Amino acid sequence: MKGKKFNKHAVNTLRFIYRIGLIKALLFFITIFAAAEEYKVKWKGRQVHMRKGSTDFCVFRQVLVFEQYSIKSLPPEKVEVIVDLGANIGLSVLYFKEKYPHARIVAVEPEKENYDLMLKNIAGLPDIYCMNNAIWNSNRTLGVFDSGGGEYSYLVKEEDRDEKAAIRSVTINDIIEKYKLLKIDLLKIDIEGSEKELFSGNYASWLPKVGCIVIEVHDWFRPGCAAAFFRAISRMEYSMSFKGENITILFDKGEQPPHVEQETINIGRTYNLPADRQTT
Repeated sequence: MKGKKFNKHAVNTLRFIYRIGLIKALLFFITIFAAAEEYKVKWKGRQVHMRKGSTDFCVFRQVLVFEQYSIKSLPPEKVEVIVDLGANIGLSVLYFKEKYPHARIVAVEPEKENYDLMLKNIAGLPDIYCMNNAIWNSNRTLGVFDSGGGEYSYLVKEEDRDEKAAIRSVTINDIIEKYKLLKIDLLKIDIEGSEKELFSGNYASWLPKVGCIVIEVHDWFRPGCAAAFFRAISRMEYSMSFKGENITILFDKGEQPPHVEQETINIGRTYNLPADRQTT
C-alpha cells in the first residue's frame, strides 16, 4: 500500500512538473518549503492562498493544473449560472471563473476555515456568492466532522458526537430562491457522501433546471451514494463521461420529461429554516 501511494505521488509530481515547467515547479516547491503556515503562489495573474502541511496543494494540483473539472462538451457561452457544492478553499471557483468568465457562481462550503480561505482566494472577482452552509435536502443543524482525509474531505452528518463544529444546512431550492436562479447550467458536487441525502428526496423541483452535473460519489466510505444519484436522474435523458474520480452528466434538454418523478427515501425528521436565516 505504501509503495502504491509513493508511486502515485511520484507520477503526480512528474505530471505537475511537465504541465507547468521545471523552473516554475521549483519556485512552487521552494515557496512551500520556506512557508511557515499560510503561503501564496502566483497562478495566472492571481495570488492563491494555501496552508502548509494541508491537502490544499493537492487540490490546487488536481483542479487548476490537471483541470479535473474540464468539460469540453460545455461551451463557455452557454454557461451563465454555476453552483459549486463543496467549494473547499475556492480553487474550483477560480477554475470555473476562468473557463466561464461571464457566469454567476454560487459557492457553498460548510467548514469555516476552508470557507475563510475561499474568501481570500476569490476576493475581487465579480458575480461570486459564497455561503458558509452545508447542503442537504432539508433545513436542519448538522455536525461538521473530520473524516481523516485532510482539509478537503470534511463531511457533515446528523450526529452531535465528536463534531468539529455545527452548521446550518440549506437546500438547492433555498439557493435558487435566494439568488433568483431560473436555471443551473453547471452543478458541481463534491460533498463527501452527502450526495446520498441530496438525491434521496426533495429534488423533483430543482433537478430539471440543471443542464450539467459534475459529481464525485463516495460509495467507498458511504454506500448508497451512487444508487441515490442514478435513481434520481433515471427518468431523464443524458450522456455520461468520466474523468478521474468525477462523473459528468450532460442532460439532453430537448428530450426532458415535463417533470421528474421523485422517489423519496425517509432519512429522518426535517426542520424549517428560520425566516431570519443568515448566509454570507
